[in-house]
Amino acid sequence: MALYKKLTIKNKMSYHTTSLRYNSYLGALALMLIAMPLSNYLMSVSQFLLAGIWLWDCSSTGFSEKFTKFFKNKVALVVTSLFLLHLIGLIYTTDFNYGFKDIRTKLPLLIIPFILSTLPQIKKREFYFLIIIFIASVFIGTCWSTMILYTQPITDAREITPFLSHIRFSMNICLAIFFLFFFIYQKNYFTVFYKILFGILLLWFILFLFILESLTGIIILLTVSILLSVYFIFKLKNIYFKSGILITTLAVILLVIFYVKETINSYLNIVPVSIEHLDKYTALGNPYTHDTINLGKENGKYVGLYLSESELRNAWNKRSNHDYNGKDFKNQSIKYTLIRFLNSKGYRKDASGVNSLTDEEVHYIESGVANVEYLSKIGFKTRIYQAIMGYQSYKAGGNPSGNSLFQRVEYWKASIYLIKHNFLIGVGTGDMNIAFSQAYEKLQSPLDPQFRRRSHNQYLSIFVDFGIIGFVWFIFSLFYPPIKLRKFHSFFYIIFFLTLILSMFVEDTIESQAGLTFFAFFNSFFLFCHKNE
Repeated sequence: MALYKKLTIKNKMSYHTTSLRYNSYLGALALMLIAMPLSNYLMSVSQFLLAGIWLWDCSSTGFSEKFTKFFKNKVALVVTSLFLLHLIGLIYTTDFNYGFKDIRTKLPLLIIPFILSTLPQIKKREFYFLIIIFIASVFIGTCWSTMILYTQPITDAREITPFLSHIRFSMNICLAIFFLFFFIYQKNYFTVFYKILFGILLLWFILFLFILESLTGIIILLTVSILLSVYFIFKLKNIYFKSGILITTLAVILLVIFYVKETINSYLNIVPVSIEHLDKYTALGNPYTHDTINLGKENGKYVGLYLSESELRNAWNKRSNHDYNGKDFKNQSIKYTLIRFLNSKGYRKDASGVNSLTDEEVHYIESGVANVEYLSKIGFKTRIYQAIMGYQSYKAGGNPSGNSLFQRVEYWKASIYLIKHNFLIGVGTGDMNIAFSQAYEKLQSPLDPQFRRRSHNQYLSIFVDFGIIGFVWFIFSLFYPPIKLRKFHSFFYIIFFLTLILSMFVEDTIESQAGLTFFAFFNSFFLFCHKNE
């Protein structure tokens, strides 16, 4: 804790000397907070360390006292009941192999709240220090990702976070942004120098969310920011502060709307063309086809103009080992990837267009990059373009496989189908994969087999798994603990809670190790380890 003393904390109270066991506990918490944005492996190691420290603590307090403390804690019992819900789901499952595997994955739902609810609360200064360690770990993760982005041939922003899912990482970034805001707002604790440093970090994290192109992270950031702004507008008494926050909030909302609207317009607003005035033949004398219907619109142009497919095929097969009629690395049809890429470059879809491509661009097309805009290092335009293209294709009856947004529509259709047929108690802990496979077949889903996944919505996932009974209990287990402990008066808990419940609308947040640990640890950490701000 010596490093903490070097922080410019104005409160000069003497540092409380703690035991080796207590310091070890703080160290295990710090390791977990370092692991959250960086390493699944360290998350597991941290849990083993916390379990070891709990056993060490039992040597002085006794096991019976620990268990008595736990069973008298109604909030801790409710938090861990989510694990019990998964155990109950084994009673009526048929696939016990997957069921027991899922139970092992869900163990942090039991272990982490049990340990943290029976170990001592930590002091305010130590809590702040741990939060700063977490922020520093997020910063290291963003630097690591930025280095990958600019030193490796990246074709998808999601590839720059090899240590964690880009969505999970974006959730950690959102927490760090608002925690930094709290430290900047906090009076008489950090000096101006550190508040300026925190402000720079905050701006960098916001910028990085756009580099990461995480739609989930950006929606969480905007939604929570608006809710906080509304809170401060009602809370503050100074009319100038109220007006400033209101104007800033409205300006940000209008700026986002304007940016999205202009991006959509630049994609869809087509420059008028007169087919009879377009060139009829390529430079090699082959006829063009000018299709304004079947291949759609992109980047403000009809994708199907100036297309000579036979010439395009021959030219491409000379430039690439990937056959024109084959698949790219994303399992998409190469010829459509090639046609769209040439269109985005403003090239004609003929031999001259293919020959104008650089070797690097040929590699990008082979990798599944269908639009030169997707190669932008900074910006959110790529995600908007992909959403529009996905919508156009899906609306026309196309296959949504590979488009993360419209794949979810198919996931949700399958989930609703399963809920209707298993409304009361669900399909059970082990039968989720079997049930979804059958649902996709019954619904004749257009999704390719490798893209047929589970709900990608935690609320629907719980409903499918455990029916209306389990779903109601799940909602109760989310809201009862913070209400009982008045944690909705804690800024840190509110930020975590909003981030969690928003992410659950588009993700199976607690179905992966990183998401599950994010939920189990932060929920228990903010409920049991410190008092409200």
